[in-house]
Amino acid sequence: MHPAEALRTAGANGPLAGKHVLLCVTGSIAAVETVKLVRELIRHGAEVTVSMTESATRIIHPEALWFASGKRVITQLDGDVQHVTLCGSGNGTVDAVLVAPCSADMISKIATGICDDAVSTMLVTAIGAGKQIVIAPSMHGDMWVNKIIEQNLEKLSSLNIEIVKPSLDEGKAKMADIETIHFALGRKVLGRTLAGRRISVIGGSTSEPVDSVRVLTNTSTGGTATALAKEAYLRGANVELLMGDCRVSLPKFIQIKRFRTVKDLQKLVTGKKFDIVLMPAAISDYTPDKAIKGKMPSNKDSISLVLKKTEKIIDSIDAELIIGFKLEVGTTTDELKERARERLSSGKISAIVANRLEDVKEDISRAFLIDRDGREIEMFGTRQEIARDILSYISKGGK
Repeated sequence: MHPAEALRTAGANGPLAGKHVLLCVTGSIAAVETVKLVRELIRHGAEVTVSMTESATRIIHPEALWFASGKRVITQLDGDVQHVTLCGSGNGTVDAVLVAPCSADMISKIATGICDDAVSTMLVTAIGAGKQIVIAPSMHGDMWVNKIIEQNLEKLSSLNIEIVKPSLDEGKAKMADIETIHFALGRKVLGRTLAGRRISVIGGSTSEPVDSVRVLTNTSTGGTATALAKEAYLRGANVELLMGDCRVSLPKFIQIKRFRTVKDLQKLVTGKKFDIVLMPAAISDYTPDKAIKGKMPSNKDSISLVLKKTEKIIDSIDAELIIGFKLEVGTTTDELKERARERLSSGKISAIVANRLEDVKEDISRAFLIDRDGREIEMFGTRQEIARDILSYISKGGK
């Protein structure tokens, strides 16, 4: 079995499963990142075919991308008329075209309809066939700010071509990171079910000060909130992530607001009208009555700490739909569900996702989504798979 097939099997349930992507690689030094990019797309379920310009082959060898994709790389068109069989409007063609990296030269070719090599010919055909197209530019900084390139990029935007903006650093317009490109492509292909909806995800943990250096907190990683935000983004929603302390890397392509204490979070949500709120955050139920100034002495045998109850922020949020999360320890499944229903009856929450700590095994867990209408959905899998189930529930109008 080719190594790419093993990855493809592992990604069979990924968000890009069943999607065929044509990756076009052009002459930029960022082409060295494309092996990782191909593997990432396959890992999330995509079938990937690669085409390269002649200048790209001088930066990274076609056999490297043959290895990565498990398919022979297209560098020239031949009797198989690949621009038609892959990018035309007939059956069996690709679902999307990704140009990464996309050079200034290729931007200008696409904008003016030039097709003098395999890649440009495929792109001209793909535009005519109405394919979903995403480009990730990469070039020297002076080229990026050239007025002609700016005008050509505006023309591509008018053609419904998604542009993943590069990062400007050291005088260069560097290709966006692989995760950002992958999610931009996924959003282009999949982003219809929640297009136009505003989703706010509140995650991570709060840290309530005990003294000037110590805090009262918990072990939440922020992983569930991040998975929910990414899934909502893939489905086309306008996403913001309100994140407390966390132990996961945060996506660069989502708007993020940070908070530390319960009061910080209260300031972020007070007086604001939300559309949809998902709140897996681990918010402190209690906070020290009065933080000690300076540092508590370390030479005492015991110290008393008085805690006071904090406000349930989720019950003060003004939103059309609120989904809360509840984690229990030492309960049976029936007790878990009953407590979830009791919580639904005592606040503004529209639905609740409940699980037991005993059902969390590494990255796999079991949870139940229960709503006010009595519906109950059992979910099992990774954070990403459970996030997909939750967002599917929302996209179907809570059905």
